[in-house]
Amino acid sequence: MPKISLQRELARHDQILDGAAACFARAGFAATAMPDIASAAGLSVGSLYRYFPNKEQLFLAVVADRVAVYNDAVFAELARPGPALRRLRAALGRLQTLLAGQSPDETRLSLELWARAHDVEALRGWLQEARARRLDAFRNVIEEGKVSGQIVRQVRATDAAAALMALSDGLVVQRSCSPFHQVAGNPLAEAERLLDSWRSQSGDGLAD
Repeated sequence: MPKISLQRELARHDQILDGAAACFARAGFAATAMPDIASAAGLSVGSLYRYFPNKEQLFLAVVADRVAVYNDAVFAELARPGPALRRLRAALGRLQTLLAGQSPDETRLSLELWARAHDVEALRGWLQEARARRLDAFRNVIEEGKVSGQIVRQVRATDAAAALMALSDGLVVQRSCSPFHQVAGNPLAEAERLLDSWRSQSGDGLAD
C-alpha cells in the first residue's frame, strides 16, 4: 500500500473534522454515529477509525479545532500589555466579533459540549480545565487592575470574573439562537457600563 504524504494526511484530518463538525452541529453528539461522520467526510468507516478510535476523541478534536478558538481569543487579549480595563474590554469585544463571523451551526458546538459534558467524562474534563483557565485569566487581570489602582478595591475579583464568564457564555448562546431569534441591542454596551463602574478615580489615566 503506498504511503500517504504528510500534506495529504493533514488534508484528510481537516476533512474529517469538517464532516464531524457538521454532523455534531446538526444532529448532536448522542445521535451522531461514526458511520454518519465517515459518510459526511467521504471516507470508509475503517479509514475513519484509523484516525480516531472513538466518537468521544473525535468530538474532542472538533472542540479543540472549532470551540477552543473562543478561549484562545480571550486569552490573547487578556495577555496583551496595557491597562486592565482596556484588556477586559478588548477580550469581550474580540469574542463578540469572532462569534459574529461563525455560523450558528458552528456556535452550537459549544452548547453541545456543555450538554454532553454532564455524561461524557472526557468532555467534562476538557471543559472543566478550559473554563478554569478562562476564569483565572479574567480574575488575574482584575486583581492586577486593583493592585495598580486602575480598578477600585471594592470589586471582588472572583465575583467580577464570574460575571464576565456569564457574559461571554451568553454571547455564545445568543449567537447560536440567531437563526430563530433576532438579536436586539448590543449586550456589550451595558458591559461597558459595568466596567466603567469598576474604574478607580485615581487610575483614570490608565483605565481606558
